[in-house]
Amino acid sequence: MGLPRIDNRTAFAADPQILLGREGEALVILVKASFELLDPTDDQLTLAPADRMRPLRPADIPWGEPEVSSIAYPSDHCLYKPGTDVVVLASAFPPAGPTVTNYDVFVQVGELRKTVRVFGLRVWQTDGAGLSAPGSAGPVEMRYENAWGGVDGVDSPNFIEEARNPVGTGVRLDPATLSHQLAPCLEDPDALIASFRTRPPPAGIGAIGRHWQPRRQYTGTYDEAWKELRAPLAPNDRDDRFEQCASPGLVSQVPLQSGELVGLLNLTPGGGARRFNLPRVALEISFDVPDRDRYVTRPHLDTVLIDALNLSLTKPLAVEMVWRAAVPAPRKPELAKVRVEEVKP
Repeated sequence: MGLPRIDNRTAFAADPQILLGREGEALVILVKASFELLDPTDDQLTLAPADRMRPLRPADIPWGEPEVSSIAYPSDHCLYKPGTDVVVLASAFPPAGPTVTNYDVFVQVGELRKTVRVFGLRVWQTDGAGLSAPGSAGPVEMRYENAWGGVDGVDSPNFIEEARNPVGTGVRLDPATLSHQLAPCLEDPDALIASFRTRPPPAGIGAIGRHWQPRRQYTGTYDEAWKELRAPLAPNDRDDRFEQCASPGLVSQVPLQSGELVGLLNLTPGGGARRFNLPRVALEISFDVPDRDRYVTRPHLDTVLIDALNLSLTKPLAVEMVWRAAVPAPRKPELAKVRVEEVKP
């Protein structure tokens, strides 16, 4: 099956795909704009040069071993997101000044706000009764392996799981096995861990897995009726919120408009605050399919990814902004034409 001709009148990456949804195959146009913060003392994002323009990702890219570690860079491929995901990929850095045993990181994008507290090295007390005093708090990767969560007893009838973060640490069937083991270093400051009995929300600012909660509850019903009547289409009760991959607290149910203020605290080398505004961008996408009326839409901004990981002179802080639009797939997609252009926000 061929793909349509793309008249891309923007400086952004535009990628046509045939994806399967609840109603069958759809022709989807994904658009990604890549911006960079070149001057650490400036607050103006600029369009990334051609050699650093980021492609659209067909699959999740994990921090480490696939299917085991948490997601670093989430996939861009899906039919529709009802809101806007804000995903931050970064390490935490203590603020300049005297040594501290804990510090906060903070993310703001428009009305969205999320705080995570970072602790120095701690271990569980005997039988998980509490936590030791933290040591000096240094840089920490903001990944879910460093937060509360995990699974235990996979081969046991008493299997337990923190479905909101199955790759985390601290979940045990027998609290005695926690004694003097490393404790989570990332916590929700409004629900700090007191003992192994505490069940706090996992602390993070990155993407969450498809099989994690809350995404899991939106996946739909895969039962015998689905096998007989729907497969391989998605279940009728699949909720579009399944595609929202941002950490709880960083999903805007009302889509962002672009231009929002972004604030980061202690998420770049040296600690401290960084502020900038998302570029003001709006798109119009039109589909010309034989034997159909022309379809024109202005899609909403549905993904903002802030990449502050491993910054260097050749890897400045980057911001990805993603839009998408879809129509039912034509029988011959190669005969369709799609135009992508910027319009006044």
